[in-house]
Amino acid sequence: MKWFRRTIIFIFIISIVLLAFYRSKEINLEGNWITKEIILEGKKNYPDTLAKLFSVAPQVIINSWSKTITIPIDRNNNITAKLQYIGKVNGHYKIRLFSKEKSLNRSFDVFVDTLDSKPESYTVDVKLKSKRTLIYFQKHVIIPPWKPEFPKKGRP
Repeated sequence: MKWFRRTIIFIFIISIVLLAFYRSKEINLEGNWITKEIILEGKKNYPDTLAKLFSVAPQVIINSWSKTITIPIDRNNNITAKLQYIGKVNGHYKIRLFSKEKSLNRSFDVFVDTLDSKPESYTVDVKLKSKRTLIYFQKHVIIPPWKPEFPKKGRP
């Protein structure tokens, strides 16, 4: 009975350590992204002439819970596509989209570029590219500064 208890405790400790330090191999693109360029089947949908006048860009929304991506086609219409991470093929990440829009029903190469803009912020550029379709969006990420813990009595 003693060996059984030790085995259970050992398995529990190993599972806690594995869960604490596990890192997923797929990329995480969840969130709201600012659209920079959308080209579907060779036709440029964004930026259009109205977008050049206003500085407010539509947002690409990626939801990892439901594995969907919402892409703005024009000012009134959005396309929602199912998202499937294929993995890394020939050094590039691949994503497969499933949608009613024919130009999105295919595999896309994912190009992620990170640019440091300041010590506490960076810009992430993402391009989803296939043969004649390009979806280019970006996000500006600000890292909050580290705040030291408030000193407590009796601690140095």
